[in-house]
Amino acid sequence: MLVTNGKFVWIIASYEPIMRKRVLVLARVSSSQHSHAHRANDSMRATSNALASTRTPVSSLTSVARARRRDAARSRPLHAVSEPSSLETFAGAWYGPDMQMRSGEWTIELSDDHIREIDAALALAQSRGHEIVELSPENFPLETLGPELEQMGRELIHGRGFALMRNFPVDRYTRWESCAAFCAMGRYMGYVVPQNKFGHVVGHVKNLGADPASPLTRLYTTNAAQPYHTDSADIVGLLCLSQALEGGHSQVTSSTAIWNELVKRSPRSAALLREPFVVSRKGEIPPGKEATYRIPIFHTTPDGRLCAIYDRSFIDSAKALVGATLSDEQTQALDDLDALACSDELRLDMTLQPGDIQWLHNHTTLHARSAFADRTNGEPRHLVRLWVTPDERVGAMQLPDIFAERLGTVAPGPSRGGIRVDGQVLCCPLDAR
Repeated sequence: MLVTNGKFVWIIASYEPIMRKRVLVLARVSSSQHSHAHRANDSMRATSNALASTRTPVSSLTSVARARRRDAARSRPLHAVSEPSSLETFAGAWYGPDMQMRSGEWTIELSDDHIREIDAALALAQSRGHEIVELSPENFPLETLGPELEQMGRELIHGRGFALMRNFPVDRYTRWESCAAFCAMGRYMGYVVPQNKFGHVVGHVKNLGADPASPLTRLYTTNAAQPYHTDSADIVGLLCLSQALEGGHSQVTSSTAIWNELVKRSPRSAALLREPFVVSRKGEIPPGKEATYRIPIFHTTPDGRLCAIYDRSFIDSAKALVGATLSDEQTQALDDLDALACSDELRLDMTLQPGDIQWLHNHTTLHARSAFADRTNGEPRHLVRLWVTPDERVGAMQLPDIFAERLGTVAPGPSRGGIRVDGQVLCCPLDAR
């Protein structure tokens, strides 16, 4: 909730930490700071504005006509699902305004000693002629940073689900050095997996001029806004090489907090999001699989944790490619999810600067990006992306069996996650192609 006296904006947010007690956090920020922080994402704020800044039920924000259609649909046998009532108290159920005030807890500053370790490991890898896809803790030693990366991986999976690492020296590293060190750092948490049908283990998030309206386009190859989603791997890392002229801001939201708010505000939508939706593979089809598959948004893991898997653009792609349909109720449920994800009370905003690395656990967080404009002269916005499936060092999360539809297998190891097609050879291009 926002309260202003003209000079300051007071943010009142609630959250549920590990101690499972609800507390109120009161923070004061200048009104100019508040305005600046929220000008970045107008394209995604249109949905969040509909939600409003108060904790009103989501259902109250719909039109009378939409509400009547939803009430009528409840009598249909198609969605005979029970409405949930339980809230999740997992540590990853955080709220953006609170996390913003606790940035010191999730920001990791690479020290001079860390950088010297990386420099030495790069020199060793180059002297031995290692390819980037060959790098591992065994041939890329990071004596002090390595254990810290492992600890961060455990926090990603079993804690808040995100972290921001700063001071990676992209300004003096070659592209090979940046990609090699980034990939090797990910290997301290597990295995790097391919991000497209070409086998790229390091992806390039960059505007290549692709049509965002095409049902086959992966939005990271455009400058369009990317709505809230999860990637096809447990962990995603994003290293910023260069910023856009304007826009391209990152947003992160706890999917666990979204679930809790849905249960309180719109339990019907929460229930429907546990039912399957038709999802497209956008033409990147694993051997033996179909062009689409069916999977719910929210799940419970074998050990009782809530997790999520979501990308609305892939649901919309299924509609365009194979004529998959959504009921009014299903559409409303997705709208409710998106509105909460975008809302001021849940969302955490970040602006990645060159040398920043954002790490996210896809099963407990959603992430998004605002539209952006590149410079006409100079470097375009360019992020390097890594997908990681964790190993035993960081305690890979147990996953529901149905996740195999998207991740290939749910067993921890190098075969879990990524995009896999016949004839694929793992490689690491140094630029987008």
